[in-house]
Amino acid sequence: MARNPYPETSSPSTDLDLEAQIVLAEAAVIARDARIRRRSRALVQRVERGVVRHSLSGLAVAAATGLVTWWLGRRRPGDPPPAPAPAPDKPSGAEHFAREAGLSIASLLPLVWPYMPRALRRAVSPGTASTVLAIVAPLVARLFRRKRTPA
Repeated sequence: MARNPYPETSSPSTDLDLEAQIVLAEAAVIARDARIRRRSRALVQRVERGVVRHSLSGLAVAAATGLVTWWLGRRRPGDPPPAPAPAPDKPSGAEHFAREAGLSIASLLPLVWPYMPRALRRAVSPGTASTVLAIVAPLVARLFRRKRTPA
């Protein structure tokens, strides 16, 4: 018969006197506490190792991004200066409306959030939804931009 690894879950035997049952129960509680301490220590060590590993990889990605940005943006001494950028077109009425609507919807999202479908509220946080609206609205607005016509 296999020995029960968790003695505190077994039913007490009735042939022992009360004092012996108390001693066995205390020993079971002490063993359980030791097992919980050991497992929690192992979990903390695993998390600490993971944090260090992931933070180092994040620093490596940040350094690589900075290096690539510098490399792509550098100018050689013989390169001519960059041409001035053309003046931006005045946004069309539809583009302006779409941008303003996107930003106002994003700012009103906390008021509307309780009325959104539960599945959406569980899957997406309000911060993520407002960020996506604030980013996507100008992109949608570009769809309504007037094309330049040669005059």
